[in-house]
Amino acid sequence: GVDMEALDPGEIIVNDPPQVVFAGRFMPQKNPLQIVEALASVADLPWTCVMMGDGPLRQEVEEAIVRHGLNERFTLPGWVTPEQVIDCYRKSDIFFMPSLSEGLPVVGVQSMAMGLALVLGAVGGNVELIEDGVNGYLRSSHDQEGYATVLREMLGDPERLLEVRQASRRMAARFDLKAIVTAYEELFEQAVKGW
Repeated sequence: GVDMEALDPGEIIVNDPPQVVFAGRFMPQKNPLQIVEALASVADLPWTCVMMGDGPLRQEVEEAIVRHGLNERFTLPGWVTPEQVIDCYRKSDIFFMPSLSEGLPVVGVQSMAMGLALVLGAVGGNVELIEDGVNGYLRSSHDQEGYATVLREMLGDPERLLEVRQASRRMAARFDLKAIVTAYEELFEQAVKGW
């Protein structure tokens, strides 16, 4: 769960240009090269991208950014503090993580709570975070065309992007830490009464 009060995005707006964000290790499981390739497919639209983290694929990611001529649109700050991650979410619109495998990602739940539209690989715990087409989109991890299509839909229509962002914040309430703690307390009370 997450603390919905602490993760308060304030008024949800669409940035100009919209900002896409990734947070995680640059490793095969997280599929960071897919982010560069999918965004290169929609380079005709306005956007910027921040990829927070580091790892063995960082050099390949940097090379792909240069190859596509997108140096001015990507920022790779390396490892950042948890507070800096949340601050970046506050300035972002879309959380993009095309993972090949995933548990229930804390960064995904946090980005939901911050009202970001989600674009995630349809694997593991990611499927619990998205109602496809409502607060974001699930796509096969290698479906570059699918990612480009949903990115184009949101980046090309600020009203649609705002709608998806607002839905994400609303849907994050089911991961509210207070509600989860209360539910566990009720289960424990029922278990004790049943003894």
